[in-house]
Amino acid sequence: MNSTLSQDPKGYYAILGLAPGADMESIRAAYRSRVKKVHPDRNPTESARLEFQRLVEAYKVLQDVLRRAEYDATGVHPLTEDGEDYPSSPFACSRCGKVTAQPRYVIFHQVKSYLVWSRWIRDEGIFCRDCADVAAARASTQTWAWGWWSPMGVLLTPVALFRNLFGGTKPRHQNARLLIRQARAFLDLEETDLARGLTDQAARFARLSVHKRQVQVLRQATQESTRKLRDRWAPWKGGVFAAQGLPLLVLPAALGLLGFGLTKPWEQPVATSAGISVQPALVGDIRHVAMPDLKLRQAPLDGAPVLTLLDRFTTVQILDSPDPEWAQVRTPSGIIGWVSRRGLYAGTGARHKQDWCEANKGARPEPGEVLMRRASGEHRLMIHNEGRFDAVVKLKTTTGTTVVSYFIPATYHLAVGNIPEGTYRMEFATGTGYSRGCGLFVGNMEAGLLPFTVTFRTLAATRSASLLTLPEITVTPPGQDANGPQSLDLDKFSEDD
Repeated sequence: MNSTLSQDPKGYYAILGLAPGADMESIRAAYRSRVKKVHPDRNPTESARLEFQRLVEAYKVLQDVLRRAEYDATGVHPLTEDGEDYPSSPFACSRCGKVTAQPRYVIFHQVKSYLVWSRWIRDEGIFCRDCADVAAARASTQTWAWGWWSPMGVLLTPVALFRNLFGGTKPRHQNARLLIRQARAFLDLEETDLARGLTDQAARFARLSVHKRQVQVLRQATQESTRKLRDRWAPWKGGVFAAQGLPLLVLPAALGLLGFGLTKPWEQPVATSAGISVQPALVGDIRHVAMPDLKLRQAPLDGAPVLTLLDRFTTVQILDSPDPEWAQVRTPSGIIGWVSRRGLYAGTGARHKQDWCEANKGARPEPGEVLMRRASGEHRLMIHNEGRFDAVVKLKTTTGTTVVSYFIPATYHLAVGNIPEGTYRMEFATGTGYSRGCGLFVGNMEAGLLPFTVTFRTLAATRSASLLTLPEITVTPPGQDANGPQSLDLDKFSEDD
């Protein structure tokens, strides 16, 4: 956010080594760089501990769009998570500096390609509609110019362009807080009609119970207002939508012509007949388990001892098949035994597992939803998902037992609770299309392991509450930083669920 009124009375920008008004990307980079040097796990000195606490305090304010806007404008940050306080004045647009009756927190997306890799850039802030149109047009124009020049850029560029076309990304949680506070500010200025209109707009973003309760209170306070506030944020209003949309209409036709030329369907042979044949299991064939908990027995008999249970979709190799009811197989771990042939299907399990997981996705998890829990406690943790994919974060014991796992959507910053005491490894996976049936993402899935553990313990009652800080972790793509998250095998991530 750029503001000529930016102040830094508490030194939040200074401790990060930045000038007031620095953009969000610079704030995140500076925080990551400095917190590594003074983290208590690396630097146990008292001065480092105090600096670490100051860094965490500064980052909590500056990474929150509403707290930062209030801090930049007034030099204080009275905004609390439940929003019971009233801002001293309405929020202004972070670009033009003018107070806007209908603000939105918007993220615009831009892709820059460098032949072999691509960079996803976020332009975010509190916008009025006019400045949002300018920012969307700028981000889309730069993406059209620089986004296509790498293999990944070809995939990411259309995604960014479509998101900008429909007004960018407007996170529900942040916009509900923003509009509720803006409505309260105008109500305090006795602008009841504006407060009522903003309350109605906030209701469309409100998903958390605290926000729904605050909207209900505001509706009661503004029930005498009869004026309807015209919503200026419909994506198709104005010429910017058409200017961005017309080039996108040409894109599918161009891709279709390119694919038609590459496949050359006029040169493909025409099949006049086809048949389906069922082949018996032969020695050396690759099959997969088609039922849950298939018993691997020591001999081809129903009463033979069970060596292990094979999960659905486990890939095995046929070693012997003398009996129409039984087949001798080798598992991926090297165990050899006998299974019922009726439990085996042709081919490896990966393709079939993907289809099954897609068909059993179920409802999309809510932000911060607990996907699995084995124990409960009184501790809390702040999780930042700064990537463009949803994430599942697991807290595992040092022996690999999963204690609790959470769902954190893309771009969300959530505090999760009820964590028991103990020391935990932090494993996470990112991707699209989370499947409840498999506990995995069906698209773009990657797994990572944070290079440190987090310990939760109950402090003595005599310890000052002011010394307590909320632990924080950040989910970023693994392998990009030698000191950051490391890549993790997907099977390893799925263990002990």
